[in-house]
Amino acid sequence: MGQEFARLLLRKREWLLKMKGLDVEVLAIATRSKGSLLSKKALDLERVLKGLETRGDLRGYGPEVTDMDPLKIIDECDADIMVELTTLNIESGQPAIDHISNALQVGLDVITANKGPIAFAYDNLRNIARSRNVRFRFEGTVMDGTPVFNLVERTLPGCEVLGVSGILNSTSNFILDEMAHGESMDGAVRAAQRRGFAEADPSMDIDGWDASAKITALANVLMGARATPKDVDRKGIRGITQADIAKAAAAGMKYKLVAEATMDHSKVRLTVSPQIIGPENPFWSVDGTSSAITIRTDLMGDITVVETNPSITQTAYAVFSDLLLTVESIRSGTVQ
Repeated sequence: MGQEFARLLLRKREWLLKMKGLDVEVLAIATRSKGSLLSKKALDLERVLKGLETRGDLRGYGPEVTDMDPLKIIDECDADIMVELTTLNIESGQPAIDHISNALQVGLDVITANKGPIAFAYDNLRNIARSRNVRFRFEGTVMDGTPVFNLVERTLPGCEVLGVSGILNSTSNFILDEMAHGESMDGAVRAAQRRGFAEADPSMDIDGWDASAKITALANVLMGARATPKDVDRKGIRGITQADIAKAAAAGMKYKLVAEATMDHSKVRLTVSPQIIGPENPFWSVDGTSSAITIRTDLMGDITVVETNPSITQTAYAVFSDLLLTVESIRSGTVQ
């Protein structure tokens, strides 16, 4: 993800200069296992990417190599914006929460594609950002580059979000689709792993944890839920058999793993569960690695957005679009 974002910055550099008058310089890169860099001037992203391709790490880059931990790098770096791209920790959202909190507190604008901080600590992080008069954006946390948070923020002013439902985990959706075509669950998991979008341990997807984190993030931001993924009534697809899928198909139906946030007596109720749906459902044609979301509003009714078979480029674009919106906000002197 970080490497794809770097490639996107290189690919769009001339466009950024010509259309936005913007030259993005990366001053630091901190990784868990590939080494870290800290510089007073712009790092050579082509050289960074080549080193990762040939050596597999950053340690041969030059004197910019550092053994500082990420929090120290955040304190020492002269950057204006931090991009946080660590992977989800479903137990606590750490260390991403600390990375973001520290960056906000020292006055950096922050962009993240890690859903954990939004699922576990959104209110606190938002309040820190407001108190420091900096920006905090996170479009890539739920549906890659598909506008969801920005859709509500920028194009639905005055609308109250009453509920959210969606197919939010592409791996489980792919597995169910493969099983509907006669593949076993184990075979479908292996196919997803070969294609690179399923982890060696697919339990986060199969058991519904990834979808739980995403629906919690959506509910926290759009509905003020103040929940965590542990508040989700969660059931994954592990128990679904080919016989179950065949029975549903015989009735003209199919299985989908659906995440939902609904209002229940002024409290937001969160669920993730396999559902049997028919052709009238807006999620009927959402197959393979596609995902979809329906946002229920008081003034605009239901709005459904579908993302079709995204790649890592779409997630990198979410960070890129958040970068552009952050710079736009800085230039206008506004904070969302």
